[in-house]
Amino acid sequence: MSWTTIAVTLLGTVAPPQQATTTDPAQTARPADDEAQPGEIIVTAQKRQQSIQDVSAAVSAIGADRLETAQVSTLQDLQTIVPSVNFGSDFNQAKIFIRGVGANTSTTGSSTGVAFHVDGAYVARAEAQLTSLFDLERVEVLRGPQGTLYGRNAVGGSINLITAKPSADFGGYARLTYGAYNQIVAESALTGALSDGIRARIAARIENRDGFGTNPVTGRDVDDLKRRMVRGQVAVDLSPSVEYLLSGEYFRQDDSSGAIHYLRASFPGVARLPPLGVGGYARRPRDLASESQVGTDTETWAATGTLRADLSSTISLSNITNYRRFRSSLFQDLDLSAVIDSLATNGQATTNQERRIDSKQFSNELQLNYTGRLGSLVLGGYYFHERQRPIDNVGLAPRNGQASNIAVLTAAGIDLNEAFGLCGYGPGTLSSGGVIAPKRVCTRSNLGTRAFAVFGQANIDLATLASGLSGLRIKLGGRYSDERVTSENPSIVITRNGLGPVLRYTADQTRRARTFRDFTPEAGLEWKPNSDLLVYYTYSEGFKAGSGENASGSTTIVDPERIFNHEAGVKAELSRALTVNASVYHYRLDGLQLNKTISGGPSGYTTIFQNAASTKADGVELEIFARPSRDVRFSGALSYVDARFTDYLTLDPLNPANVASAGSPAYNATTNPDPTAFGAPGGGNIQLAGNAVRNTPRWAWNIHGEADTPDGYLPGKLTVLADVSYKNRIYFSEFERDIESSRPYTQVDMAVSYVTADRRLKADLFMKNVFDVFRPSSTFALATSRLIGVTYLPPRTYGLALGYNF
Repeated sequence: MSWTTIAVTLLGTVAPPQQATTTDPAQTARPADDEAQPGEIIVTAQKRQQSIQDVSAAVSAIGADRLETAQVSTLQDLQTIVPSVNFGSDFNQAKIFIRGVGANTSTTGSSTGVAFHVDGAYVARAEAQLTSLFDLERVEVLRGPQGTLYGRNAVGGSINLITAKPSADFGGYARLTYGAYNQIVAESALTGALSDGIRARIAARIENRDGFGTNPVTGRDVDDLKRRMVRGQVAVDLSPSVEYLLSGEYFRQDDSSGAIHYLRASFPGVARLPPLGVGGYARRPRDLASESQVGTDTETWAATGTLRADLSSTISLSNITNYRRFRSSLFQDLDLSAVIDSLATNGQATTNQERRIDSKQFSNELQLNYTGRLGSLVLGGYYFHERQRPIDNVGLAPRNGQASNIAVLTAAGIDLNEAFGLCGYGPGTLSSGGVIAPKRVCTRSNLGTRAFAVFGQANIDLATLASGLSGLRIKLGGRYSDERVTSENPSIVITRNGLGPVLRYTADQTRRARTFRDFTPEAGLEWKPNSDLLVYYTYSEGFKAGSGENASGSTTIVDPERIFNHEAGVKAELSRALTVNASVYHYRLDGLQLNKTISGGPSGYTTIFQNAASTKADGVELEIFARPSRDVRFSGALSYVDARFTDYLTLDPLNPANVASAGSPAYNATTNPDPTAFGAPGGGNIQLAGNAVRNTPRWAWNIHGEADTPDGYLPGKLTVLADVSYKNRIYFSEFERDIESSRPYTQVDMAVSYVTADRRLKADLFMKNVFDVFRPSSTFALATSRLIGVTYLPPRTYGLALGYNF
């Protein structure tokens, strides 16, 4: 094996997969060239252990040492080292995109386009994907539709976290990081045998950091971090060929992160649509002024049981059972301002929002695997069920509703117990002003998903049928999905900013259910003429069922998404010092699910959740690894994707002509020609064919370099590392507006790492975003306050991390 075999993903080294009896991964954390011929990258992307060079798919793997040195602690950090991955966040939701496919909604309820797994267990909520990455063996990123090998279907790709597993040998590590913004990160793990045939591992991590900005009203930080997490695992050998792994994890976050910042008015110069909060916006972009402190309060725990049995030398059985409970609250003031809105002072109801998520999910995946002379076979069955009870409130100050709301509701004959229940508060809850009144908008949704699937994939070695077909394999797979989606959105809306009248939607009025069934095939051809070259072509389809939304009175369950994908690739080791991998792809995606809000309507905003007719994309990905000398290594990756709408009729939320104002006539070019009063002509649906999709730069690349001190210069090994990553312009909406985009940028990260000769002590001096590049990570049009909000990429950070392996 050569050095080039470990270079497939161009992301640094990855240790071999950790089995129950291997040593602790922390003890293998060392500079990559510590051995002349280190092991291959072994991944389980196709549900069996393979060298990554033998996988006929676009897959990247990032090992524990690389994650540690690059200070990768969240999914957002991956986008600087995997160019085809893009990450945004708003309303405390992860927006992961791969090749132009991802999460296009900001309301909870829908599935994400990129599936997220922890040790094979699917994590449904986009909010739950914001938890930290810790004590991992590696991260695998699969690009393109995934359905014939994975329990939960995914149209865009899959990100799999592979945690470090219990070891029979006693070991562990402790790491402490101190950095800019008073960042303190402490992480530790301990593993060993409890008795013969029983191994255990426990790991914990604590993160604290001051905010990147402040709230000038309260004086407190915003965009700070306060997170706690722990994971425990016990592996039991039920027999020499049967192992059961029980894993439990807990995560807690309570800080002032997750909110969006003021960017600009939605309708500048339109007198009838002024933004709310004028005069109270923060002066510095990373600050956020608000009379109520923004905040995120999250608690989640999960339990996973994994049974693996070797039935023979060629056949194995596995079963993964998972339960996850996720609860989260997000508080933010939608006018992004220190102005205190009230009917009494400025005629506006409060714009403070509270979103609470309460999700319970259960899944079970059963798989049969065969690997033998004929090739390989995976057969699986999958069950998934999730019940969500999200609550969305608007009109808090910060938690109190306006007292006049009670009088309005009483006059309308609304049962106050019902109103309190929809708001998530009891009528006996006290505040400084007495009883907490119901809010202006109270929605308590009930969203359910039940999914069954059977899937399989066979890789058949054609040489077993005819000797002249040596090196050829065909890949055949398919998936049948059956999903039922239910939705209820009972709510109460006090119209005209809280003056009334009252709109009431009951569970019976809004109850909807739809069932979706689909079969998605996969077929491909692989040719491996020698051990250094693999050429492949794959046709695959993907399916994402329709979803409901948590919106006041909504009865919408959108149609499914379907993707039709062609991919061809080559993986080549050209020499012991050079590896080149390339892939090209084309897909058509029908029924893309998109969400937006538009100003106006009884509650001040109207949610639009719909299917775009179609998108298509053409892309190229190139990965290169080179080792010009023993002590110097380079890697690089390039991603080009042209992903565009081919047909999409929709309303533009930032066209004033689409916004109705109470007491104002509709726009008429003859009688009301002034666009500053009634908006520009041409309201209604517009065709967006040809526009780029969200969160997808056309060009992205990264270069990673490492250089070690020659042997004998130091008692250990000193390594200098640098990453340079580039992303072309990124649009955050489908309208291709500069204000809703990020200009092209190049980011530089650097680190110096030292490991002692016995590999026990490791020190990393790091700096991320060396030149303090300032760019948005997402934007969102806030219809309630007629503003455009924004979140930002982290600023320059730096620090020192010390680790000890024992």
